[in-house]
Amino acid sequence: MSFNTSKGAPVATTSDTVLCRCQGRVAEAAIDGAGIDERVAVTDGLCRQGGAASLPPSVRQIGCTREAPLIEAAAPADRALRFFPAREYASGGVADAPRLAALIAMARLPEPPPVDAVSYASTGRLAIVGSGPLAMAWAQRLHGKADGQLQVTVFADDEHPLPAASPRKVPVHRARQVSVEGWLGAFHIGWTPGNAVDAAACTGCGACLTACSSDAIVRDGVAAYVDAARCNDKRRCIEVCEVGAIDFSFTPRTATFDLVLDLSDTPRLAMPHLPQGYFAPGGDALAQAEAALALTELVGEFDKPRFFDYDRAKCAHSRNRIDACSRCIDTCSTSAIRADGNGVYVEPHLCMGCGACASVCPSGAMRYNYPSVVDIGQQIRTALAAWVHAGGSAPTLLFHGREQASALKAWAETDALAAPVLPLAVHDAASVGPDLLLYALCAGAGRVVIWQGAEAPATYQASAGRAVRFADAVVAGLGLAAAGERFASVCTDADALMAHLGATAPALGAPARFHPQLDKRATLDLCFAHLATLAAPEALAEPLPVPAGSAYGTVAVAGDKCTLCLSCASACPAQALMDDTEAPRLRIREASCVQCGLCVATCPEDAIALVPRLNLSAAAKQPAVLHEDTPCTCLRCGKPFGSSATVRTLMDRLIGNPHFAAPEQRRRLQMCGDCRVIDMMSPADGQRETTIQDLS
Repeated sequence: MSFNTSKGAPVATTSDTVLCRCQGRVAEAAIDGAGIDERVAVTDGLCRQGGAASLPPSVRQIGCTREAPLIEAAAPADRALRFFPAREYASGGVADAPRLAALIAMARLPEPPPVDAVSYASTGRLAIVGSGPLAMAWAQRLHGKADGQLQVTVFADDEHPLPAASPRKVPVHRARQVSVEGWLGAFHIGWTPGNAVDAAACTGCGACLTACSSDAIVRDGVAAYVDAARCNDKRRCIEVCEVGAIDFSFTPRTATFDLVLDLSDTPRLAMPHLPQGYFAPGGDALAQAEAALALTELVGEFDKPRFFDYDRAKCAHSRNRIDACSRCIDTCSTSAIRADGNGVYVEPHLCMGCGACASVCPSGAMRYNYPSVVDIGQQIRTALAAWVHAGGSAPTLLFHGREQASALKAWAETDALAAPVLPLAVHDAASVGPDLLLYALCAGAGRVVIWQGAEAPATYQASAGRAVRFADAVVAGLGLAAAGERFASVCTDADALMAHLGATAPALGAPARFHPQLDKRATLDLCFAHLATLAAPEALAEPLPVPAGSAYGTVAVAGDKCTLCLSCASACPAQALMDDTEAPRLRIREASCVQCGLCVATCPEDAIALVPRLNLSAAAKQPAVLHEDTPCTCLRCGKPFGSSATVRTLMDRLIGNPHFAAPEQRRRLQMCGDCRVIDMMSPADGQRETTIQDLS
């Protein structure tokens, strides 16, 4: 039974959570059915009549996000309140009781532990790039704003005359080939002067106009301007310019700024998510005004979370200058990730925290920390347990990001959310990978849906699709998909989303009791083990088929090509491929293979192919022989020293080589290292020369 508080009455000092009926929007039947305890107070009119001002210090969670600004403004300044969408998602009556119970349970969880911060410092140095007149107009408006801290420099990338100004406050460069890179507080602008006169240095004295014998120099609004087509003497004007503003070398230049306003029709930076401090509103006047307003707020020191953690030792990007896996680089929407030797480097100032890199990483080298899989797993467990305790059957768990959360709550103002749906907001839905999908199913969800907006980058949509296809393949391969569609990835608006939330599916069985791990593959292994206990024994008899590109599988070796050079084993970043000290043999521990393809790219004989599959047998965790050969024995001492196939291939390839023309030279290829040296230092001993056929 809920702890009810009359309208306007004070909330009990023992309460830590407050639900507002919102004049009946949240039905009493839903509140009673949620099975909440005495720490949850139910009131009315919280956002009006001073209700928020009288909240006791024990209250930390408020079940309304619509009026959060009003409630926060009325509450004491030192009060840290958390708002959750109970009012928005529990307006459908008694059927919403399980969802209300789950929302309250998640809201009462402690905040995830803090992560390291990434710092920015902006002193207000602003570069405006674009058409001269437009750039100058915005420069005049913005220069000196933010309490005089915005200091503007204009880069005019066209030939339009520039308007005069006196006093002249804004430096101007006529610029071509303007490039921009960097982030808030550390933008690097590169450009080539567009005219021989540096407009930022020119004082407008007119000495060059008088000295010019070809009438090639004219007055511009802010500086002199050289008409290159008419100029036939490039010395006299330089000689008379006392400030050195004229230079015909057109040497490329660079400068550093804190902020960039790019007014060009085609932005200099074209990634889906632009760096903080960079604005590219194009020709939209309203967007330009919004960008200008935002710029005035970006002077000072700022922090953001360091969203990721990276373990170079696990990375499968490259070995021995051979590239293989580049999924994180290809997926990143901010160009924050680049190759760095055998691994990658993530620029934390460019990272926007989408988490897509972690969701596509096959080895778990890239890990998302905001929040981590462990923290999200705790939310899932807590919410599903409360859902079932309130009498609900297995829900459809809806993963979505912050922007989609706002859209869904706005949609719920006029429509009731379907009863089986449990929304779970994360920082960005791109961070949801196969580990979270399968864990949610193991924890008791009936279906799991990833929702992204229609404007989500194509790489995000592709990564979510891959995660869904892999999870579907695992469940289908185990024979657990007959009850209905289990996973879906949706990229659309809130209205179209609802068509994908109508289907339901029962839970697979009793909820799993394990917790997700920081290591991605460890979490997946626990999921596989739990799902295997629910499957029929015959479903485990053979490896499960999974889509190409999955992070699980084995390799096939062409025995007629493989020479057992073992270059693949030395390149394997997961140590899945290995040799055998007892004999010429290539082995694989299939459970460790991440299907990165380094072995394929490294093999000099083109003898290896990837075979995607999921082997859940115990044998997959033990080394298995892929290919073996008889050892080649030394002609002098009889000691085995390598693979017969390697020696045969070597002798075949050295036919016609002048360094191995003599029989005794070819014979040394069939000796161990020690005997080869001895043979080179001693006369021929009359031993029979073994031919290639003798090795067969």
